Amino acid sequence: MDRPTIEALLYFVLGVCVIAAWTSEYRQRRTHSGVELFWPGTESAPWAAYFVAAAGALLITIAEANVEVRYEVADQQSVLPAISILALIGASIIEEVVFRGFTAPAHLAGRKLLGLILAGSLIFALIHNFDLNNTSGRISAIFAFLTSLWLYLARFNPLNPHRSLLPCFIAHTVRNLAVFGIKWSEGFIS
Repeated sequence: MDRPTIEALLYFVLGVCVIAAWTSEYRQRRTHSGVELFWPGTESAPWAAYFVAAAGALLITIAEANVEVRYEVADQQSVLPAISILALIGASIIEEVVFRGFTAPAHLAGRKLLGLILAGSLIFALIHNFDLNNTSGRISAIFAFLTSLWLYLARFNPLNPHRSLLPCFIAHTVRNLAVFGIKWSEGFIS
């Protein structure tokens, strides 16, 4: 197996393990009405929270694709192997547990929460390692930052009163699958 395939499989398996452990605690809390143990955001949310989070992530992705077309950089995307869909799914779980979960305690509010959201979103955009020396990379970084802001809002908003991570998982997965779909439709999946 080549390196991209191994990395995609490892990321996917790690994501499956994380969501399995998170779901186990989620189920335990639902049946025993216990407190949060290890995994953050092990609560449910109203259906509106899931719908709004996913719709916003999809709109951000559509906006990014349109900006890339507008600035004539859509043809400068990197080519991904089809197996990368597994890495994208794994990333949607792992990144949410880290960024909107462990590093974003549910009790935060006010300026501390705002500072965390802005700093966390900047770090989120930077860890994706986009080339900021070209227009395509800058667009991708800006939309990664906006996506991160949106994902924090999916957890910390009145539609999600218990600050569940489920809307974040769903929105991030929708975003990553939409990015994959756009790349596929434009011929950037090998």
